[in-house]
Parts: sequence; C-alpha cells; structure tokens
Amino acid sequence: MNHLLLPILLLAAAAASAQTGGGTEPVRASFGPADQQAGREAGQVFLPVTDVLPHVADGNYWKTTITLHNNSPTADNYTLTFYQGDGSPLELDFVGRGVRSVVDGSIPTWGTVVIETQGTSDSLKAGWARLESDGGYVKGYAIFRQRLPGRPFDFEAVVPMSASTESSYVLAFDNTQGFTTSLAICSTDKYYQTAVAVTIYDEAGVELSQHTIELPKLGHAAFATDVQWPSTINKRGTIRFRTYRASNPSVSGSTSVLGLRFNWTGPFTSTHTIEEY
Repeated sequence: MNHLLLPILLLAAAAASAQTGGGTEPVRASFGPADQQAGREAGQVFLPVTDVLPHVADGNYWKTTITLHNNSPTADNYTLTFYQGDGSPLELDFVGRGVRSVVDGSIPTWGTVVIETQGTSDSLKAGWARLESDGGYVKGYAIFRQRLPGRPFDFEAVVPMSASTESSYVLAFDNTQGFTTSLAICSTDKYYQTAVAVTIYDEAGVELSQHTIELPKLGHAAFATDVQWPSTINKRGTIRFRTYRASNPSVSGSTSVLGLRFNWTGPFTSTHTIEEY
C-alpha cells in the first residue's frame, strides 16, 4: 500500500475506535414523518438531517471542495456544519471565508455556491459535514483532491452528499491486486453514543469476521479496512453494517458511510453503500 495515502485513512479520533465483537440486531430506522414521530416516542434523537457528507479532509496534501446547488424556483438558505471525530466542532480554513466550523448563506434560484478548504496546512484535519436548508432544496457533492510534491498532476474523486442516513446497509470492498478500500463513518445522533455491528463477507458470501465500531455523539472515524480488519487482507467482498444505540441495542441508530478505493500507484475513487431491506 502507498503510505503517502495513509493520512485520509487514519482514525479521526481515538474515541471512535473499532474493537472485535458481536452486535445485537437493532430495529431498523426510517425517516418519514410518521416514522420520525414513532422514533421520538421510542426515545430516538437524531439531528434534522437534510444531507450528510461522511468525510471531510484538509491539509497534508488533501483538500475538500463542496459544491451546493439550489434546485428550486425560489431562493433557499443553507447551513453547513462540520464535526470532528469526537463530535465537537471542526474548524477548517476556507478559501475566502476564513477559519470556521459553520458555513451558511443564501443561494438564489437555480444558483450554485462553491465552498473549498485551503488544503495548504502541513497537518491533516478530518471529520464530517451536515447540510441543512430552509426549504430542503439545497443539494450538493464534494471533491476530494490529493496533490503530492513532485507529482505533475492531482488525483480527485467525486462524492455525492447522502440524502439520508440509515441503520442497515452494505458496502463493497476490494483489497486485492494492490487495491485498498478505506471507509469513513459518522453518527448523526446528537445525544447518545452509537454502536455499529459489522459483519464481513468474502465474494462467496462466507463470513470472515465480526466487529463493533463505537462512535461518540456526532462522532466520526476513518480507516483502511485492511489495517483495521486483517480478515480483509487480499480479499474482496461486502461489509454489512447494523447500527444501534450503544446503551440500548433495541433502539436503532443513524449513521452514514463512505468508501474510498485506492490503487497502490495513487489514483482513488469513491464507493457507496447499498441500503439493506
């Protein structure tokens, strides 16, 4: 593996550690109005999420550019909030905006706004972002860019912001022939610690291992799958995620996951989850 790629793969916070173990099957969450009310009655507390970007990286050869578009016939106000691994505000240095953990404003009808980190710091900052808008019409995507000294060109990958968060989903991984799949995961629960039961399968559907990821409130973690879970070394297959409240496994949680597949020569691309029914 090209160790120049490791900064984006590291855990963003020690509190969001992964440890071997099983998980209790959680109740599946959904996010329609009736389901939200039922969730409140069951004690579920999530942020009023419009869109989620599970990973943001800036510094140490990385920068993130976020493009937001107002897909409506009227102007819409937006708020983009950034969190670090322990759930506290993540302050980033933005081009033309200065250092801040919240970027907000108004986008005119069919308008677009571009928000980009400086990408010039020697140290890496990583976390995730939550997008809200008054009318819910603002949507967006991010571009991760890596620029290494001495390399004549940059590598980039486009990542759409997730329209929702889920409690149960799968992600394909490929750690064969010099490829490495990394992932980032964030929790949108504002008040409770989240646990994620992870089951890993090979291409034939044979179970390789089970693990548990624990995330603090609004927490985030990012790592290379072959480093965090040795059972995935020289394998490809799928990773199944089942999210629940750490203190009460009968209550489902809400998380969002992003995968990045790296080639040992440098290029990388994004991979995305599939909802489990």
